[in-house]
Amino acid sequence: MGFLDDCIPPDGGCKAAIAALAVVPPVNWFAGASMRGVRVGIAGYMGAGKSTCARSFEPAGALVIDADAEAKRLMRGSVDILDRLRRAFGDDVAGDGELRVEALGRAAFGSVDALRTLNGIVHPPLVGHLEALIVECVKPLCILDAALIPLWNIEPWFDLCVWIDAPFDTRLERIAAKGGGVDEREISRRMRMQEEVMGVPAGERWVRVPDGACREYIAGEINKRR
Repeated sequence: MGFLDDCIPPDGGCKAAIAALAVVPPVNWFAGASMRGVRVGIAGYMGAGKSTCARSFEPAGALVIDADAEAKRLMRGSVDILDRLRRAFGDDVAGDGELRVEALGRAAFGSVDALRTLNGIVHPPLVGHLEALIVECVKPLCILDAALIPLWNIEPWFDLCVWIDAPFDTRLERIAAKGGGVDEREISRRMRMQEEVMGVPAGERWVRVPDGACREYIAGEINKRR
């Protein structure tokens, strides 16, 4: 879940979203943005298309922060976190001081309690790290790509919070198509577990959009701030 999305194949792109890139006309998204820039949080379940949407703004100069990548970087660089993971999940995940992401994924998705144990070890330092990256962002647009924004209750960081909706079967197909040695039954089980740990956000700060409409919706919202 969250940064462990990469313990199975990461969420895939959506053909509809890619096609949308060709029909949405170029816009000056950043004109008139405040000095600190516009901050957008993009969340959704694994396979929903978060990364596809977020990265589509990079050519226009946005800073995209990938929470999964930052989590792995943080774990690999922290002796304390690696030691706590080893003590919680065994030597297979970090016995020699090296993070083994696939082994950690198998261990953490062994049960809901195991997943929550992992979250308790990694999430506090990760959230602090992500906050620093967002505060330090000097780009006109800063996007955090993170499934767990609702779980962390960090919505006030952002000017716009977007939850991407995609059907379960579509998400499963995308993830399975990436390969990676995890069969569809196991992928489906992990997806269900993610949904058990974190529900779809319903607060007023959130806007739910279909995956194929994510880029166009965010671009439109940023244009309103011109």
